Amino acid sequence: MNDILIILVCYNVELKNLDLIKNLQGQDILVYDNSKNKQVVNKKIYYYHNPNNPGVSKAYNYGIRLARKLKKKYVLLLDHDTKFSTDNLSEYLKMSEKYGEDYIYAPIISGNGKIYSPFLETGIRNLTQNPDTFQYEEEYKLDNKSLINSGLMIPLKIIEMIGGFNEKIKLDFSDIYFISKYKEFRNEIILVNVEMNHGLSGDEGLDKNKELNRFKYYCNGAREYKESSGLIFKLNLFVLFRMIRLMMKYRSVTPIGIVTKYYLGEMTI
Repeated sequence: MNDILIILVCYNVELKNLDLIKNLQGQDILVYDNSKNKQVVNKKIYYYHNPNNPGVSKAYNYGIRLARKLKKKYVLLLDHDTKFSTDNLSEYLKMSEKYGEDYIYAPIISGNGKIYSPFLETGIRNLTQNPDTFQYEEEYKLDNKSLINSGLMIPLKIIEMIGGFNEKIKLDFSDIYFISKYKEFRNEIILVNVEMNHGLSGDEGLDKNKELNRFKYYCNGAREYKESSGLIFKLNLFVLFRMIRLMMKYRSVTPIGIVTKYYLGEMTI
């Protein structure tokens, strides 16, 4: 377990009440805190406060640099609301002993009766998988599939090949961009037999202001990913589908303005 640095990115969360940190006592953890106010934390964890809230990609890259200084072999990306324990970590280590530093390791992420990761990539939108038909394989092929960041254990060796996370993509599409770069070298990941519960934006009820603000990040991320990948038609459709869904959900034309400014225009959140 000494080979792993856990990177936990937080925003407006009281760390003293965070079960995840309590459950992983004794592990090397970096908390990258994007909250407005700095917090007093346990001296046994690494803590970095950035009130500018630059997004997850910058936080991950900061953690990767720290992992290099600490001479770690892996970073493990977790969200503050993820349920994770040392038993889960042991499963990752079993797989890493078997497969080494040539693969990304990922859990099964589920919630609301869906499998969010690995998810299906199609020409017009990304789709969750059905738990009843999902087929588990240790060496899991990523043909027309991708992963979300949460729960990924990534060897620093692979990060060196990819070049880290794209800091222009602050939130949405950070994971898709990174995995697309990984697939240029290898088309399989190691799927750890750990199921983690996780909620995604859009599946958590009605919160108009929160979801429309998140849509700005989505549009910015799609714009940058479109420019770097050249998938113009695909990303146009992704944004169009999300815009229509939000318009119908909230009976509002506000999403059109967000697309105009944050996806088609040059405005950045």
